[in-house]
Amino acid sequence: MEAPVNRVWRVARPMGPIPTPDDFVLVEEPVAQPGPGQVLMRTIYLGVAPGVRPLLPYAGAVPDVANDGSAGRSDASADDLPDPMRIRVGERMRSGIVPSMSVYAGGTVGKVIASRHPGFASGDYIFGGRLWQDYEVVDGDAALRLDPAVLPIEAELSVLGRSAFTGWVGYRRFAGARMGETIVVSAAAGAVGMIVVQMAKAQGLRVIGIASGPDKCAFVTGELGADACIDRLDSNVGVALDAIAPAGIDIYFDNVGGNVQAPVFARLKPFGRMVVCGMAAEYGGLESSSLPTGLILAKRLRIEGFVVLDHEDDYAEFRADVARMLRDGALVYRTQVYQGLEQAPQALADCLTGANPGGKVLVQVAEAASVG
Repeated sequence: MEAPVNRVWRVARPMGPIPTPDDFVLVEEPVAQPGPGQVLMRTIYLGVAPGVRPLLPYAGAVPDVANDGSAGRSDASADDLPDPMRIRVGERMRSGIVPSMSVYAGGTVGKVIASRHPGFASGDYIFGGRLWQDYEVVDGDAALRLDPAVLPIEAELSVLGRSAFTGWVGYRRFAGARMGETIVVSAAAGAVGMIVVQMAKAQGLRVIGIASGPDKCAFVTGELGADACIDRLDSNVGVALDAIAPAGIDIYFDNVGGNVQAPVFARLKPFGRMVVCGMAAEYGGLESSSLPTGLILAKRLRIEGFVVLDHEDDYAEFRADVARMLRDGALVYRTQVYQGLEQAPQALADCLTGANPGGKVLVQVAEAASVG
């Protein structure tokens, strides 16, 4: 039997604001074998998120948000992959968060092909890969065995994945939300925003989403249950907010930064809160934002950023909470699946530009039934 070949995406060159497929190269390499405590997995799905863009090399000016060490842990000396805040030219493209040895930090799910870890056997389904490739050796202690009879394996990258966990942590731990308040959620149709919109509605808040395009806005109001949604591509956000929420807003859950930030920020009420979750509009350097500190002082606003890596202890509660919402039929979660490992670079570009129709972006690398 012919030995399998491992297709691996590597970074080919520094890239412009939005990466293109030509910025990566797909190479064939031998399949590595697991060592003690390790598992060889065949990738079935990988997750794509805009937050990976600041880790990639820039061909031009580097945005202020890019490659900032504050986005990760201060001490990465014990990690198996060097410099978690960079993916340099020639290195393998990453999906999962690096560094981490936790069981929720992966970015891919797949099937165990060979195991030298007592917790996994050949044929098990597994969450824990981190790379854009067909086969990957992972540490068994940093992986999670999955039961497809309970939930589809791709749920670990979507409704139970890093993006959903980020939205859950940001809302539960930082928003300080109270029934009857008004919250604005940018990128409301995205992987993080979907969770925040539904959690806020369930708590009795008035929810205003911001999204790109009429289809996404229809999803935010029609399926997620938001009270209103502003199309940032076709509306003046400030004027629209004045019409929808003339008394102002209490909470801004900011996933994008950029040009949307200032008009929403200016309409925060006294003692309002702003949760800085992401800056997707700024990762390519095409948009930028500046916060008016005078208003912060005058309104006594609380602005707080957070990084989900700091909240590993909350993961079990998050999983239990989401499982309850799923059982109760109280949670909608959309995925956009690209077919084939070769589509991963395009999926990333679409994720950054908003060209995808919303939801968590996944790439299906292999059919589960075909993985031996």
